[in-house]
Amino acid sequence: MSGFVVVGVDGSPESLAALDWAAEEAAGRGAGLRVVLAWPTVVTPLSVLGAVDLAHRQAEVTLREAELRVRERWPELAVQAVQVPHDPVRALVEETEPGAETLVLGSRGLGAVAGFLVGSVSRRVLAKVECPVVLVREGESQGEGGEVVVGVDPYQGAAAVLGHAFATAERRGLPLRAVYAWTLPVAYQYAGIAASVDVSGEMQTFAEVELARVVQPWRAQHPGVTVVEEVLNARPAKVLAERAAAGAGLVVVGRRVRRSPLGAHLGSVAHAVLHHVPCPVAVVPYERTPEEEQEAGDE
Repeated sequence: MSGFVVVGVDGSPESLAALDWAAEEAAGRGAGLRVVLAWPTVVTPLSVLGAVDLAHRQAEVTLREAELRVRERWPELAVQAVQVPHDPVRALVEETEPGAETLVLGSRGLGAVAGFLVGSVSRRVLAKVECPVVLVREGESQGEGGEVVVGVDPYQGAAAVLGHAFATAERRGLPLRAVYAWTLPVAYQYAGIAASVDVSGEMQTFAEVELARVVQPWRAQHPGVTVVEEVLNARPAKVLAERAAAGAGLVVVGRRVRRSPLGAHLGSVAHAVLHHVPCPVAVVPYERTPEEEQEAGDE
């Protein structure tokens, strides 16, 4: 299946919400849908009692019910349902390679306002897959309303993040809000410099120009998308959470690809957004350009 969306299911309400979101996404893309249920082939003493065989049969039922759910609601959609004999992380990573356009996962909510409970499987998958990952909570709408809110850093990953956000907004017929939140360096905040000159005003003007610079090519490619550009002197995660709480249909953030097995693989902004945003969240991987690497130095 070339050109497809992958969704992981396990029969939980969260995975069914992800299934519906993924099917809607695949239909909008004109892509196929690959429904994946992971089933580790582990021999345990319970095998003697037939418990593993029973669980295996239940997994097959869960997968078929998921496939039937999609075929009933989206009869024209090409669906492939697969049961993979691996642990969930390995199964989902392998099923996205090569060619997956998006991976969709369900995740439990933390409460009425808070965002996602990102379990160990989701965290490890986010760190490994090279396609965008969308996390969906139980009960979320499928993008019929609201707006696409995208967090933009003009100096890192803007093309990947904006490309995903604009394409999604166009497919779903939603307006797009491009948000660039910036803060003054610590030295300016505590040295009295900001008080003596209009540093904040100059930075605000400069930031508005920079956001417009990176957004303009995507405006030209997607002229039918209504776009609002918003520049604020604030912490990015806080602003994105506030815009999401106001009724966003999707929040899009970036994740820099890190090849080293050590260190954090999910940036601080993406991590905070997942824990404080109530709507679906798309995490888009990107790699720094040589110019960005040079500017970043040894960071």
